[in-house]
Amino acid sequence: MKKLTFLMIILMLGFLVGCAQMSPIGSVRSNELYSDKLHTIDPSNHEAMATYYEEAANEMKAKLQAQKKRLEDYDSHSYYYGRRGQDVRSHTTANIRMYVNSIKENMKEAALHRRMAQEQKKQEFGLRREEATDSPLN
Repeated sequence: MKKLTFLMIILMLGFLVGCAQMSPIGSVRSNELYSDKLHTIDPSNHEAMATYYEEAANEMKAKLQAQKKRLEDYDSHSYYYGRRGQDVRSHTTANIRMYVNSIKENMKEAALHRRMAQEQKKQEFGLRREEATDSPLN
């Protein structure tokens, strides 16, 4: 009897370990969905970084519009949702708030990288200008 319970415990533990998820769960709020693409961009290429953040913000804007449409649909037909209507409404407003914050963060990052790219171009232009004045051809 003890061998049977021991064997059952080992089998159940083995089954649970086999079904366990080994990778961390991605979060939309921290933009982990986009992090793979972000890691492929060279950190010193600020134009590409700004474009990346602008594209992420545009995708979030599309999702925001879908959530606003869903909330509008709920407001016009709240009787379709029954008891879960309040849950749908609060979840949708939370999603809208999250998307608005994400859009603001992405646009802020894009503006920062645009400024850094402009400063980088000014520095490169200044260095080229100094090289041109120092050249023996002049």
